Amino acid sequence: MPDAYTLAKQHLDTGIQEAAENNIELNAYGQALLWKLIERYKENGRSAADIIDEIKYTLDNVEDDGTFHVSRN
Repeated sequence: MPDAYTLAKQHLDTGIQEAAENNIELNAYGQALLWKLIERYKENGRSAADIIDEIKYTLDNVEDDGTFHVSRN
């Protein structure tokens, strides 16, 4: 059984491929994906402040090589 990160990567890879096949530029797809994820967080009761904190925390903990070393969970 895959972990959350492996599953997310599989879904992301598939989504990016489908976007490319439909002539949707990667940045446009990424923006839409982020928007939909934030929308879902809000639907599940997370406050805007909590979502912003999560995004800031993630960005603050990504190394230059793209490695994310720390998790809030």
